[in-house]
Amino acid sequence: MLSRKILYDITILGNNFSQIDPKTGIYRVTEELLLQLLKKDNLEITLTSLCSPDPALSSINCPLYLKDCLAASLPYEETFRSYLGLNWLYRLLFRTYFSRDFQKLPKYSLKSISVRGMLKLVEMTKLNIYDRYQSCDSEKYDILHSTYYKLPPREITKNLPRLLMIYDLIPIKSPNFVSEKLKHYFDGILKSIDYNTDWIVCSSEYTRQEFCEYSGMNPQRTFVTYLAADKHFYPITDPEVIQKINKRYNIPNKDYFLCLASQLHPRKNIPFLMNSFISLIREYPHLDINLVLVGTTRHRRVEIEYALRNIAEYKDRIIITGYVPDEELRAIYSGATAFIFPSLYEGFGLPILEAMQCAIPVVSSNATSLPEVVGDAGILFDPKDQDQLCQAMLNILNHETLRKELIEKGLERSKLFSWEKCANETVEIYEKIIDSK
Repeated sequence: MLSRKILYDITILGNNFSQIDPKTGIYRVTEELLLQLLKKDNLEITLTSLCSPDPALSSINCPLYLKDCLAASLPYEETFRSYLGLNWLYRLLFRTYFSRDFQKLPKYSLKSISVRGMLKLVEMTKLNIYDRYQSCDSEKYDILHSTYYKLPPREITKNLPRLLMIYDLIPIKSPNFVSEKLKHYFDGILKSIDYNTDWIVCSSEYTRQEFCEYSGMNPQRTFVTYLAADKHFYPITDPEVIQKINKRYNIPNKDYFLCLASQLHPRKNIPFLMNSFISLIREYPHLDINLVLVGTTRHRRVEIEYALRNIAEYKDRIIITGYVPDEELRAIYSGATAFIFPSLYEGFGLPILEAMQCAIPVVSSNATSLPEVVGDAGILFDPKDQDQLCQAMLNILNHETLRKELIEKGLERSKLFSWEKCANETVEIYEKIIDSK
């Protein structure tokens, strides 16, 4: 088979890898798909940050990601250029700032103050915005693949076929869930698409249909590739291991429902879950079970703090762990009585598959794309109906046969999704796009 030359954008990997809790949603997809595509003999992958909203920054931290995280020598297309020849300055500042050693420094150390001050100066003068341009030898490649960021101007990519991934239309359909900044950027993503010549891949059929209805794009120019859970998620059967990890996150040695919600975002519907849980144990005070919420607390969530104040007498029954790395998260999954996912809007729903792979029952919202992921392997409920969720939790607690049935179905269901399959389908999409030229 003829080898295909793919220009694959890794901007999100470079921009986030140095954070303590980088592996959320789109980061996971971009990295896991890349790792599988690199195994394909019929692909020549060149990495780039061509789609970056800040080319100066990404030209530095994307190569750093390759060095620190992949530890591999992979082709990288440098597209950033400085009119003033200041690449050396950006490289020095950004490489220092995004290094793991720098991130560990005290905020008010001399080095930290100096580097942050220089970066602030660059930002205030908008030097990294006006002192830049991009160029790309687009004729060397067969396709440009952006896993999130908006497509570059056509004068840069010329006639190169372009594929963009759309995960959801939350900024359009449910703008109350996102910031003004994200709404503005997502609008830029949509405006970057040439609906007559570009191609779109979505993470669910729900998202594909929603995108086509909103944009008017020909459905024949759109595709669906389902995502998958990481292989690191598997059942931990040693109770001592589970107890050790749980203790680290102040999870009592008792039964617990688990919810994983990246950044504890409002659309994850966490206050609803908390109130439903409290309603259940108020009605059935003999139930000795807790609720564990896993998600980064870097972003202050006023609605969650408000909900906690309203149920202060039960605060010991709700544990918020903060960010948990995968190698520890699988133990927390494995120790749970059930996984509860009450989200109001998802483009896919990776945590559901992670829970299934860890052999725990799944209780999920029936909103948006989630039924596509759950199938018949979990209990679905209306994410606005507290009685439905309470009944589902009660059924899980009272019926051992039901729990075992859901565990078995979940394990089988999760086998239908894999990153290898996602990569194979992506290669088929590449072939279809390239052959249509």
